[in-house]
Amino acid sequence: MSDITSFDIIGMFSEIAVSISRNSLWLSRLDTINGDGDHGEVMLAGFTAMENQLAALNPSKVTPAGVFDMAAETFLTVDSRSARLYASAFRRAGSALPGKAVVTAEQFDLAFSAMAKGIITHGQSHAPDKNMVDAWQPAIDAYQAARAGGGTLFDCLSAASDAALTGAEPGKGEPTADLPFGNPNKVMNAGAASAVLIISAMRDSLQ
Repeated sequence: MSDITSFDIIGMFSEIAVSISRNSLWLSRLDTINGDGDHGEVMLAGFTAMENQLAALNPSKVTPAGVFDMAAETFLTVDSRSARLYASAFRRAGSALPGKAVVTAEQFDLAFSAMAKGIITHGQSHAPDKNMVDAWQPAIDAYQAARAGGGTLFDCLSAASDAALTGAEPGKGEPTADLPFGNPNKVMNAGAASAVLIISAMRDSLQ
């Protein structure tokens, strides 16, 4: 894919929403280990609200940047730190794109980079336990390396998806509780898991 339209970005967000919907219970189950147990519900609420907004959009009347801005505004309505992080990330992505009906793959690179940097800047970098930054940091590194090597957009997103999954994999710490999932180092962090789902859905949609 060389040129990306608003229709493509709307389809991308719809693909993400489907993936989050299918995995929301799993995300919340993961979040019971090292969080409030509501990450799946939060992400589902955000992307469900976004789907409702997307359904009312006329792709010919909005730019790709405008779709990202709409996504940011929608996530701001969800009362959660994770939702606010993604709201900021989507806003940054929209700001990185020109106000045109069609953007190039290279311009999308800037949006993806801005989104990743928003998560990394405001996320829990160097936290004792893994989190979404541990998925997004290797993802953007792999994306940029693939692009530098002459990769297509699909190649870049594939590399990002694979790197995010590797980064999100739980550590090898010893169990600290009797429960089988009692150690957060033995279970994938929910925020990292949702990051993998989001990046993988972007890859599948924009191939």
